[in-house]
Amino acid sequence: MTQSQNISTRNALARLTLGLSMLAYGTAKLSRNPNCPKGRMLIAFGAMKAAEGTVKFCPLKAIMQKQGMMGHTAGPEVEKLMKAFASDGMSVTS
Repeated sequence: MTQSQNISTRNALARLTLGLSMLAYGTAKLSRNPNCPKGRMLIAFGAMKAAEGTVKFCPLKAIMQKQGMMGHTAGPEVEKLMKAFASDGMSVTS
């Protein structure tokens, strides 16, 4: 499978900046507390974003383009599910 660039230069620069920032913050958190799961997640996601910015390729966007989801409006079933998810996800239970 050949991979071509599917994000713009501006988008790649933003991903690289965000990824390196997440890496630095996650590393700082892990240096204070080596068992911090938030620090480990920040490092993993930061590395992923930095790599996406470096190669100008987003795998999630490629999958969505391949399935034809980019640029199309959602069907009524999807809109109904999204509304139900938004209403359930926003409620706070005590």
